[in-house]
Amino acid sequence: MRKTLISFIMLTIAANIAAQDFLSNSEINSQWRQKTISVKNGGQTPDVVKLLRAFNEVMPTWTVNQVLKQADHPAKGTRQSGTAVIWDGEEEDDYRILIDRRNGYADLASQTDIDQTAADVWRKDNGHRIFALSLFQQHGNPQNVLCWYDYDPQTQTMTPEKSPLDDFKPSAKGAFVAYELPMTGTDFNIIEYYPNLPAITHVYKWNRKQFLYNGVQMPDFEYRLAPDSKSATRISQSGHAFSHYSLLDPTDSGNPMMAFCNFVDGEVGDMMLIGDFKGNHVALGQKTQDGEKLNLFYAPENKNGDQQIAVVYRDMAGGLWYHIMLGNLVQYLVCDLPNFANPEKGHTVEITAGYGSDDETTEVINLLGDWIDIMKRCQWSKVDIQEGEEEMP
Repeated sequence: MRKTLISFIMLTIAANIAAQDFLSNSEINSQWRQKTISVKNGGQTPDVVKLLRAFNEVMPTWTVNQVLKQADHPAKGTRQSGTAVIWDGEEEDDYRILIDRRNGYADLASQTDIDQTAADVWRKDNGHRIFALSLFQQHGNPQNVLCWYDYDPQTQTMTPEKSPLDDFKPSAKGAFVAYELPMTGTDFNIIEYYPNLPAITHVYKWNRKQFLYNGVQMPDFEYRLAPDSKSATRISQSGHAFSHYSLLDPTDSGNPMMAFCNFVDGEVGDMMLIGDFKGNHVALGQKTQDGEKLNLFYAPENKNGDQQIAVVYRDMAGGLWYHIMLGNLVQYLVCDLPNFANPEKGHTVEITAGYGSDDETTEVINLLGDWIDIMKRCQWSKVDIQEGEEEMP
């Protein structure tokens, strides 16, 4: 009896140790494309939990394991298809688990830096299923892994296949690319994030056969007409009805500026260039059909050896304003205006806004380099500004 009890204890310990042996995101990322997964009793209509379980048996992760625990033993007061708030010892480590079998969605989400996951199932007209699993590691070296499978009800297996993310190419250097598995609906979104700019969301529509690219959406956002302006206007209320956007990075900094335009008779009509000053979006300059022009020049390097850009727009007759840019960041604003008080003294040149750094100098306007042909550099794409959808802070 004693020998049997010891054997049972050892087996229990071994099982617990095995259950703790989860794979990292890096290990999952290096393995999933080579693994075809059998789904036990998958049948014709496996739900998201059954497909998650099959994946976890082959490539176990802590996050998926937590979701399956909730699926098997729902927390008190919750339904099997509802949500649960669970604490892992301390309140600051809380996370939420959502399991929605009916709509084919499950996730573990948190506002803390623990690993997170989301899973989705799409139904195909031929009876197959698309199963997508996202694994997000926030701590240490952040890593987002997307696993994408086709489930065949005849063979009850999941076979790796390409996702829209595999063929996606960012619009410019410096992008942080993320994606969204839909909690509701069927769209799959890929999002480009650039420092100091609105997010660029690429929408892929599901037609029960495949995902088809459906263009770009962007949140409505506020911008100021000048760095030192106190008032702001929404881009949807600019009065220009912008229909296209482009990213512009003449110095290859990885921090591009963002251009918007509309088209009139097949030609670029009104145009606006957006950058950032002290955390606020700023209109760097405009080109309008009324004659307002938008010009860019290479400017001298700053004291760190970084190439700068001067964005010029006309403010009044005989006067110019220069935004001195580092990437998409306004470093300072120089104005060159007529001296109305003493016309014989010519123009007055001064710095009107900036960070107060040693790099700020009015001499920059005498040292401008080559003109930058912005029209040749812009690659225009259609954009749908989502009025009412405010930019996330």
